[in-house]
Amino acid sequence: MSTVKISRNDPCPCGSGKKYKKCCGKKDAVSIKEVLNHEVIELQKEARVFALTHYEDDIRDDFTDLIDILEDTEGEEKQFYEFVHSFWYILFGTLEEEVSVMHDYMQEKLPYITRPRLKRILQSWTEGKAVAGVLTEVTEDQAVIKDTLTGKIYNVSLFDDLNGFEQGNYAFALLLPYGEEYLAFPAIFDLPKENAAQFEDYIQYSFEETGYDDPEEYLAEYFVDLMHETPKLAVASSIDNFDWPSKGAEQVAEIFRDDMIAAGEEPWIIGMGVSLWMDYIEKTGKQVKKPDNYVAGLRYLVTTIADTNEMLTQKEVGEKYGINASRVSIYYGEIYNEVEDTIRNLIESSNS
Repeated sequence: MSTVKISRNDPCPCGSGKKYKKCCGKKDAVSIKEVLNHEVIELQKEARVFALTHYEDDIRDDFTDLIDILEDTEGEEKQFYEFVHSFWYILFGTLEEEVSVMHDYMQEKLPYITRPRLKRILQSWTEGKAVAGVLTEVTEDQAVIKDTLTGKIYNVSLFDDLNGFEQGNYAFALLLPYGEEYLAFPAIFDLPKENAAQFEDYIQYSFEETGYDDPEEYLAEYFVDLMHETPKLAVASSIDNFDWPSKGAEQVAEIFRDDMIAAGEEPWIIGMGVSLWMDYIEKTGKQVKKPDNYVAGLRYLVTTIADTNEMLTQKEVGEKYGINASRVSIYYGEIYNEVEDTIRNLIESSNS
């Protein structure tokens, strides 16, 4: 008995009256796509195993250098960044031969792949991307990321239990080409939409401060650093949730935030100032009795490390808060001495 080949535009043999490609043929196409999805996920897993098998020492040494920059990263948080870093290193870590780990994996794996489309996909993985931007659209099987620095749109396929993202959230992702779309390598890491504007401001400011000409090169180089620093610098809205040792300490954060907003300062700069104040309070447990004095010191401190709209002198800050310039210097120095390491790490992460 002969088998008749059915054209995609022929009537479907099931009798539905639809074209084959719109009926049973569509089911066949879906099953092929599911097989391909499974295969690329397995390639991703194999790429990491290959990297850890052949380049474990290189990856570990590079992460050791990185962890010196990621301040106060311990326990589960350290394990998380070590996990993310391993995928980053596969794409962007440079070996002695000036090629990536992914390139080496591709060269070893290609001879064993018979499916042409899968071969093409793997060959494209040497063009991985580091992306940071807003999730402009989320469906059951796709997320759309608009990159903050380039404005490029990335359509990311969601499968293998990748879900739970919300439109408007801010996302960091390492992406691998997948035909006309991309795959997350290994996942999309998202942050709350409430602070998306601050996150975008900080990413943009950091890029401009480094002097890089190519935003994609910058993101590729500092991807993990930015993942670590960005959420820390947009915490102005978390004042109510912080365990303040005194009402005065909380008032410093509130007055600083409100005054900086009134001055039209960037949201991320406001968040940075609040974050530094929280750091100071955590380290000292200060029982603040005169909030304005500490607001003055904090306000001047922020002007020394960020390009604020109001670049106030100590005298001008003192006049604003009712103390003389020498007192501003005292309170500025008191805060600075406690958070100096934090400031140094912020500067290194954005200017190195």
